Amino acid sequence: MVESDTPSEEPADGEESLQLPGVIAALGEMKPGAVITEEGVANLFNRCTASVKRAVQRGELPPPCRLFGSNAWTVGVLVGHIERRLQEAAAEAQRLAAKIRKLNP
Repeated sequence: MVESDTPSEEPADGEESLQLPGVIAALGEMKPGAVITEEGVANLFNRCTASVKRAVQRGELPPPCRLFGSNAWTVGVLVGHIERRLQEAAAEAQRLAAKIRKLNP
């Protein structure tokens, strides 16, 4: 897998080369049905496989399925899980803001 902090391709004519820390563009460029192994996720996020396993245990990543003896996900499942977690975080922030407004009239 390609780490996205440093783009692997040369920019097209008229395109700027952006190097944004923490941006995992490669995940967004893959098709939703692409299968990515635990090792691939580790490389993609610049982590070791033990960190990926711990992220699954903490619920930061969805549980993988076994495929030919390795843990694997589809890109769509990973992105969907992240999107749901973002929606849940936004809803929680709204609930907290409403609670604060109610306590401080």
